[in-house]
Amino acid sequence: MKLTTRKIMALGFSGAYILFVGFCIFTNKAVPSEFVAIVSTVVGYYFGKSTALDTPKGEVYHE
Repeated sequence: MKLTTRKIMALGFSGAYILFVGFCIFTNKAVPSEFVAIVSTVVGYYFGKSTALDTPKGEVYHE
């Protein structure tokens, strides 16, 4: 599995989000909306870009 910078960032932010939400649940605190917005943007960018760049083998992309 090739790890690109984009993939590392998305996985890192996803892991941090899971840990931070778990911490907030156990300490009975609210998750800041800014953190949710940043993580959603980074993960959405990764998945949007990775699926947009996928083309079936043998097909040529024409604009």
